[in-house]
Amino acid sequence: MKRFLKKFTVGGVREFSMQNSRNPKSQSLKIEGIKDIIAVASGKGGVGKSTTAVNLAVSLAKRCQLKVGLLDADIYGPSIPLMMHLKGKPELSNDRKMIPIESYGVRCISIGSLVDEREAIVWRGPMVMKALEQLTRGVDWGILDVLVIDMPPGTGDTQISISQRLQLSGGLIVSTPQDVALLDARRGVKMFSKVNVPILGILENMSYFKCPKCNESSYIFGQGGARKTAEEMDLKFLGEIPLEMEIRSGSDEGVPIVISKPDSVISQVYGNVAEKVVMRLEEVDKEQHFRPDISL
Repeated sequence: MKRFLKKFTVGGVREFSMQNSRNPKSQSLKIEGIKDIIAVASGKGGVGKSTTAVNLAVSLAKRCQLKVGLLDADIYGPSIPLMMHLKGKPELSNDRKMIPIESYGVRCISIGSLVDEREAIVWRGPMVMKALEQLTRGVDWGILDVLVIDMPPGTGDTQISISQRLQLSGGLIVSTPQDVALLDARRGVKMFSKVNVPILGILENMSYFKCPKCNESSYIFGQGGARKTAEEMDLKFLGEIPLEMEIRSGSDEGVPIVISKPDSVISQVYGNVAEKVVMRLEEVDKEQHFRPDISL
């Protein structure tokens, strides 16, 4: 079969050329060389999903000593290049696949590295699907233990397509404690359930704010909401991440807090979450391995 180049265009200007193959093997769900793919998702935006994906990926690489990749699947609002301090565009391998940009021991790919950061991406659905196909199968990931996908917010066509086109090992739901966010988190759980993706657990972000002067904790968005939701839905609760200025500043400066302050309490929490995710992946693998084939 002939190979041909797909060209991404923003504002009529060719930004990057990437290869697509008609090889039937490329249509299989599994990506060669990647053991597990996990999706970091939320039912709504603004809950710290990307920050979680970044610090989780780096923690999996540093604390758990795994080979990790990070895919920014938020086509309309890519933030991984800023958060991971990615510079330049990915180079191409000999077989014309993109080579991920490595940062903090994590191999990263984002549409934000391919287009001008000042340009608005105004693609329609089919173009977004083509872009995501290239950002997954058009990449030379090498050998990875885990590929972390920073999902776009919501439960629409893009999220469902990613879940169906990739062999996801599990989904991690990020939510803040307030009821409005937890309602959307429940929708995220339901979406993954409908496409048969195991839920690794729920993580509560912005759980509380600890005053740097008096050391008193203030539960700005409510208290214990995600833990309660996890219990009600019979899911694992992965932990609480406080609302902390250094997490925000680290994201803006391109230095994740698990790098800038590896011994901090927050970094330890992210490390614990990474270890729980690894344990959940092992549990899910065993559950699927020993699940009886009802078709027999």
